[in-house]
Amino acid sequence: MLVLFICLPLFPGTCVSAQTVIGLQELQQLAAAEATNVLIAEQDLRSAEYELTAFEASLKPRVDLNANLPNYFRTSTEVTQDDGTVAFREIELNNSFVGLFANQRIAATGGTVSLESRLQRTDNFALDSKSYNGTPVRLFYRQPILGFNAWKWDRDLLPLAKEVSEKELTAARANAALVATERFFNLVDADQERRIAELNREANQQLFTVAEERYELGKIDRGDLVQLRLELKSAEQNALRAERQVAAASAGIQQLLGRAYDGDLLIPELPDAKAIAIDTDEAGAKMLQRRPELLTAAQSTREAEREVERTKRDLGPQINLEAGFGFVRNDENLPPIYTDPQNERIVSVNVSLPILDWGQRKNLRRQAETNRDLTLEIARRTRLDLTTELTQLLDQWITVQQELKYATEIRDLANERFRISQESYTLGAIPLTELTLAQQFRDQNTRAYARTLRAYWLTYASLARLTLWDFINDKPLGE
Repeated sequence: MLVLFICLPLFPGTCVSAQTVIGLQELQQLAAAEATNVLIAEQDLRSAEYELTAFEASLKPRVDLNANLPNYFRTSTEVTQDDGTVAFREIELNNSFVGLFANQRIAATGGTVSLESRLQRTDNFALDSKSYNGTPVRLFYRQPILGFNAWKWDRDLLPLAKEVSEKELTAARANAALVATERFFNLVDADQERRIAELNREANQQLFTVAEERYELGKIDRGDLVQLRLELKSAEQNALRAERQVAAASAGIQQLLGRAYDGDLLIPELPDAKAIAIDTDEAGAKMLQRRPELLTAAQSTREAEREVERTKRDLGPQINLEAGFGFVRNDENLPPIYTDPQNERIVSVNVSLPILDWGQRKNLRRQAETNRDLTLEIARRTRLDLTTELTQLLDQWITVQQELKYATEIRDLANERFRISQESYTLGAIPLTELTLAQQFRDQNTRAYARTLRAYWLTYASLARLTLWDFINDKPLGE
């Protein structure tokens, strides 16, 4: 997912069979699939896809059937007479209605085209009569001339929102891989302490056995014997402490993956490091092309421009055009409604012109414009921040590779020095203090190497997260 690792054990030692061995690549892949933030990003992408699909469906013709069958009521109502008096009359009616409607939005203009057919029947049971009122067909068009066209903006912004969600999902997977790298090396640190303690315990046990024999022969004093005994007990204590640290690091990894910790300890299989040259221009181009922050900034700017447009048009002059034609008819019988309808024509122009608003429109427009200007500045600073971070990481990448080279050489020399000192002490050629110093120097540089290896992979994972590119395998990251 992030990198292809060649895994080699770094520290000698044996693992309990019940323990689970895990590599960095495996953990990164699991985190990129199962981390909470990744699941959230996946849901955000699904929501964006559903919203875009629903909007695209809304731009297609929509057909609806409306009916009110029956609509019966019997009641008493007041009727004003010619002389001004009020009389109450009993009425018993059934008004039934059925209509078929087709609508088509026009996103480019914000208008709507409608085609409808409707029929209404009224039964007057008190008078024992019935009548029909029908519209066999009517074509209608509604068009705001100066109004805000939300559909046009949605057609532009919703695909952009989906693209942002896609890039945010990729970034979430890369972030999860970075967090996994950090927790993996937390496990490495804890396991390293455990292995160092085990090595020291074995070495001190052997040295203590030799020291007991030499003490009995009078070749060393009791102080050296006690010191070795102290070193042995200290190594045993450190092994127990390191075991707790391994458990805590294992629990942290399981938590990242959304799993319950069952007490099973994880053993890290350490990756080998490779010297890789990353071209600055290439990394910068990948970052600018793939990071979601830049697209999010562009999205915010477009949304701010939308608000400027909405404020300008919603509070400005309004002209609404409505036009339609069709056929209508009312009759006591149904057939004439369809065989002999009458022509219907409708034309309406509605004009609304603000005369005095005490500066409301002006100030709301200025507010929207300042918000737009702010999004432009945020976009500029976002690009600057990302570029600065990339420059720092590339510098660190060059340095940490050199550090790792030296740390490897120093670690190997420290191990060799301790081995020579251990043999020399067994032969009685050096005092215990020199052996102790060699052991401390070996442990110190073993830890230093692990810290440098941690810095190496964290720096690489940070570069991969920032550019969303796997430079080791030369392929996109998180897809």
